[in-house]
Amino acid sequence: MISFIAKLIVALNSNSRPSELASGIAFGFLLALIPGENLLWIAIFVIAFFLKHNIAAMLLSMGLFRLFISVFDPLLDLLGGIILDSPLLYDLFTALYNIPLLPYSNFNNSIVMGGFVLGIILWLPVFILFLFLVKIYRKKLASRIAESKFVKALKKVPIISKLTSSAKKLSVLVP
Repeated sequence: MISFIAKLIVALNSNSRPSELASGIAFGFLLALIPGENLLWIAIFVIAFFLKHNIAAMLLSMGLFRLFISVFDPLLDLLGGIILDSPLLYDLFTALYNIPLLPYSNFNNSIVMGGFVLGIILWLPVFILFLFLVKIYRKKLASRIAESKFVKALKKVPIISKLTSSAKKLSVLVP
């Protein structure tokens, strides 16, 4: 866990593209919306590893978003129910359900379908939001935070010093 945080700190303060960080966070958001333990989640998780984005940002954001997503389960259930009960899509879902292995994706679960659809819809806005936030952080906040008295005092805490040393091993760009 500490190495993922260190990798994220290195990525935030390094020359890595802000779009890679934003993409990782957006994929973490998508994966957090879809309940795990089904073929759809596993497929998206595996596909995400073949795309160019920050894996540490994806894993950390997935964990953080997962803490709050359960609040939105009624909304996901409602959205998924509307999609699954749509008469226009009934034949499509019947055909998909008869394809081998596809029922293991649990696409017929209203929360899975709602999470998947909402995640696909919100992927681009989340990407743009975090792209903007990473750029602002690098431009205006990074140097101020690194030089603050609070951060200097925080670096003296044992777990934080371990995190800092892990980050320094990963990159010489982190003070």
